[in-house]
Amino acid sequence: MLTGGDVLSQEKRKYTRREAHFEVELGLPSGDIKLVGTRDVSDGGIFILLDQLQRPVIGEVVTVKLTTNPQNTGESFPSSDAVVVRQEEEGVGLAFIELDFDDAI
Repeated sequence: MLTGGDVLSQEKRKYTRREAHFEVELGLPSGDIKLVGTRDVSDGGIFILLDQLQRPVIGEVVTVKLTTNPQNTGESFPSSDAVVVRQEEEGVGLAFIELDFDDAI
């Protein structure tokens, strides 16, 4: 029996998130590039801070690239391509898209 919602409230993430305040360039499907901030990052994705007017919709593919801002020194992402998987009041959650070229052969 579940008590207090403990099991239901636990996150089932494959990667551990960490708080991260980076400056990134977000490339939208329209071709527009926006300079935005981040809330957190993991090996599997990143949360981008955006107002509601700027948001790509769930399922859209975007690009995300670290700027040359000194706060980003030594950081990298597993991929520059990502898909929008979640929307929240503060912004959107992106999952990095990793291409495995061995699978394509």
